[in-house]
Amino acid sequence: MLDNKNDDIFLSRWINGELSPEELDEFQSHPEYKHFAKIKAGSDALDLSDYDIDTALSNIKSAKSNSIENHKKPVIKLWPYAAVAASIAIIFGLFFFNTNDSFTSSYGEKLAVTLPDGSEMILNAKSEASFDKDNWENNRTVSLDGEAYFKVKKGSRFTVTTKNGEVTVLGTEFNVQSQSDYFAAVCYEGKVSVSNTNEETILTAGKGYQKIAKSSSVSWTFEALEPSWINNISSFRSVPVKYIFKELEEQYNITIDTKGIDTSIIYTGTFPNNDIDVALKTVFSTLGLQYQLQDDKTVVLDK
Repeated sequence: MLDNKNDDIFLSRWINGELSPEELDEFQSHPEYKHFAKIKAGSDALDLSDYDIDTALSNIKSAKSNSIENHKKPVIKLWPYAAVAASIAIIFGLFFFNTNDSFTSSYGEKLAVTLPDGSEMILNAKSEASFDKDNWENNRTVSLDGEAYFKVKKGSRFTVTTKNGEVTVLGTEFNVQSQSDYFAAVCYEGKVSVSNTNEETILTAGKGYQKIAKSSSVSWTFEALEPSWINNISSFRSVPVKYIFKELEEQYNITIDTKGIDTSIIYTGTFPNNDIDVALKTVFSTLGLQYQLQDDKTVVLDK
């Protein structure tokens, strides 16, 4: 069993529930059975109905397929249940030989990731996320540095941890951003719990939370159905301009020279993530600053 050319046939019969009681007992005693059972449970959790993950997400996955390949991450597509048995050997290969559970997006990149339970995570530019794939069933926890949008399958507790605080849910859609001493969480569906060292807040759909350094946290309401950066627009609400400058740097792989500039000025506004000329003009004209984009991708500012 599981040691000859008939392995695929045996596994196909198991997937389809065609093993005899004796064969099933023997298979369950096999040292690798728990691994196969875990993979089958993951495939069973996939939503095999028409999968509407929003047009924006589909576009991201399509546009970034090459990027994901470069990161050596498995791209798991949905398939009819009848095809699971035929593809089982491929899935086993992904499971046993790809142990990566850390994902990093580059400058100006969005990286779409399917988590072990079928939940969706999209990383914004220059963000990093990691999780324990082998223990995911018992501990749905993602460590995040940067910004990510999550669409979580219902199930056990799902937690996003950052150095500034954490967000806990059971199944919902939300955005988390954590960088330096800035922390923000926005709930688009369901309910999330946001906590840091000083407080705990419950956010329902259409509610946002923001905490900057030692200042008091702020909350607000909104009507958007997803974060604007999914559609290549960075938006900010009452944020010091140093974070806007950092976002520009991460989206366009540039360096902004802020010598002599008061970076604590509060900014509310947007800029596009796919047109550097418009982005720089939008931000710096709003701030009343003159700028020059040099050949080495350094932006020099003048009052």
